[in-house]
Amino acid sequence: MKTIRGLFAFLVIGFVSVTAMTTSLAVEDTTANTVQMTLEIVADDQITLNVVTQVAKGLNAIQALQQVVAMGIKDTDWGPQIMTLGGVEAVGNTYWALWVNGEMSMVGAQDVVLDADTTISLILTGF
Repeated sequence: MKTIRGLFAFLVIGFVSVTAMTTSLAVEDTTANTVQMTLEIVADDQITLNVVTQVAKGLNAIQALQQVVAMGIKDTDWGPQIMTLGGVEAVGNTYWALWVNGEMSMVGAQDVVLDADTTISLILTGF
């Protein structure tokens, strides 16, 4: 009888340990598939938006932005150009300047891939 109780206790402890490890791994897998995006949108007196959110790892900036803010895009020969953010349109001699991690981006938003935590700033700028 002692042997059966000992075997039963061993199996229960083993099951609880495996269940705990499986649950822990599932949580880690979920967070490994997302990155933090910090978004700042500024257009003088028209809009100021600051958002910190989790997005799927590997999205480009346009895909990630579309999850957070209403935006209008114009297809150009050089790729998509952001024209409207949160109802504020870049008109005349203005455009949405893209900054990534504190530096002006040398590529368009379509080519900025979020593989790590990223800060994106879009500032309505005149030229």
